Amino acid sequence: MNKSDFKQYEPGVFLEKAFPDDKIPLLQMLHLRMLDYLISRGISYERTVDDFMLQLHTNHSLRCLRERDNMVILLNEEGALIKEKGKWTLLFTPEKEEKLTLSEDAPLYPVLKKLYNDEKDGTVCRINVPHRSLRTLISGMAPFSILDEYCKTQPGSYLSVAEQIVYQGNEVLLKHVPVIRYGNLVTADKEEIEKYYSIKSLLDDYIFQYDHRENDSTLQPLSIAVFGPPGCGKSFGVKQIAKSCGRFFMSSINLSQYNSPVEMFDALRGMLQYQNNSIPLIFFDEFDSELAGTSRGWLKYFLAPMQDGEYTLNGRVCSISGAVFVFAGATAASFKEFLPNSPEAEEQFRLVKGVDFVSRLKGTLNIKGPNPRELTDRSYIIRRAMLFHDQIISKFPGICNNGEGPVSISRGLLSALLRVSEYRHGTRSIELLLAMSRLSDVTRFTPSCLPVDDQLDIHLDVEDFKNKLNFEQMMGGMVDKYSEIAHEQYRNKHLEDAKRQGCSDEELSIIMKEPEMADWSSLDELFKSGHRSQIRYVGEKLLSYGMSIGLRPIIPGATDNITELFGPVLEELATLEHERWVRDKLAEGWHYGKSLNADLKSSPELVPYDELDASTQDMIRLYVRNMPIYLQKMGYELYKKSY
Repeated sequence: MNKSDFKQYEPGVFLEKAFPDDKIPLLQMLHLRMLDYLISRGISYERTVDDFMLQLHTNHSLRCLRERDNMVILLNEEGALIKEKGKWTLLFTPEKEEKLTLSEDAPLYPVLKKLYNDEKDGTVCRINVPHRSLRTLISGMAPFSILDEYCKTQPGSYLSVAEQIVYQGNEVLLKHVPVIRYGNLVTADKEEIEKYYSIKSLLDDYIFQYDHRENDSTLQPLSIAVFGPPGCGKSFGVKQIAKSCGRFFMSSINLSQYNSPVEMFDALRGMLQYQNNSIPLIFFDEFDSELAGTSRGWLKYFLAPMQDGEYTLNGRVCSISGAVFVFAGATAASFKEFLPNSPEAEEQFRLVKGVDFVSRLKGTLNIKGPNPRELTDRSYIIRRAMLFHDQIISKFPGICNNGEGPVSISRGLLSALLRVSEYRHGTRSIELLLAMSRLSDVTRFTPSCLPVDDQLDIHLDVEDFKNKLNFEQMMGGMVDKYSEIAHEQYRNKHLEDAKRQGCSDEELSIIMKEPEMADWSSLDELFKSGHRSQIRYVGEKLLSYGMSIGLRPIIPGATDNITELFGPVLEELATLEHERWVRDKLAEGWHYGKSLNADLKSSPELVPYDELDASTQDMIRLYVRNMPIYLQKMGYELYKKSY
């Protein structure tokens, strides 16, 4: 597109009159913010996009833009939201946030042209913005995530991206998605990015206020609370951000080691002594622990320091001229869990001054760790991969050519480590699992390096891990082959059913153009993932001791093999398949509803298998009935277990 194709917005002009019909609107998100539209800034690219989309679809005064098929909205110099022929894409600079560097009347076409050139050079990335209905945008049920959209387009989806991160390093991912780096802290998780940006802004603003006090007067401390599961590294991220600011003197008080407020305040007094114009930053670890038998009994003693910048020690009032308090919790995995969830809990929370404590906080941070925080948390596998790579590179250089080459690890082992249901003690479990493995005298990490089961069980679910590892060793490399066979059978059956129903050639042609009817090489990763998920889920379950059916390579002449599915065996596999489908749907944000609604992601079929109606059960049986045929084509078979 040429410069003559665009019409740049002129500040002060009504939007309805700003753009001729024959020109493409070119404006800044800054212009819309200055026109009082509720669009966030400096939090994340995704939040900006979602806020804009919601305003565009709900605010009648933006109708003049809503009806346009083409437009460009610059996110300053770091990116642009582009609509071409009705479809939205986002240009963004992975390691830069949206900043305020352009003036209202700055020429915009040169900025756009530079973004296009930077895209060709690979320093700017482009990602599709998924279409979402108005009801979906209002409900907030399908927030835009660049990380998710990127992983869904890669062969093998999230698992493949995660494996490449462990093998090659974080750069595999960080060239393609937004990321923040503060010292040794690196994250590509959208929610963590948003929270870390917010904490960094609070710290920067506090430094500014501290430096502009009148006559070195006291400044109310900045109070932040950090939550997360055990072992997730709650203080690590804040420390890295604080170090990047260059002004904070950090120290810690672990409240589980103190028996009285006097002891705690005596320690605090020493930590508030600072020099060289640095600002004390004090971590109160386990701030929500017991005091004299009272749950969260410490909270009331923080109120005066937080609000008034003073505390009482040995009858003397001591003032705090300026400080940052970081409260790291021990009893709640998130700020929401810290808050009461029942009338009885609310009363107890009020009695221990929890409400007053929360009212004095200026920021909160939830650290996710390596386990999924909720059913829809699909990026946990990426967080795990980044942790594994960093730990291996820093502590076990022998399996990565002394830290200079790719990590050498068995693919099946890596897949099982990344996909295991949970790490019992969060990040700490990953660190200790590696430390317990025999890696000092090897050049490749294989299953033989693992500790014994009793030791493994301290940090993960051994049975689940072994099922995943055994499956990967037996048929992990054949997952795509199975999926391709299953997909081709699905295509053939769908076409046969259409012919049987008397569809015309024109109707058959339309059916063949449906996205899920593409051949395997052209099939969208979304549909490929469904097939892969089926064989992995069912295959791992079949390897467990509790199942009456098993999976193995074909044994010629065996009499216990299963070549046809019917009766209880068919029901067992159909039940497993439905469990898998429900799990995947819940992970995609679906929930139970009395009627099917794709916009709101509700389905009446998100119930246990035995609660489904007969016709739905029949469809599931049909879907799994041919599994023995698919397996046989690859040299595997189902069999009836005798133990």
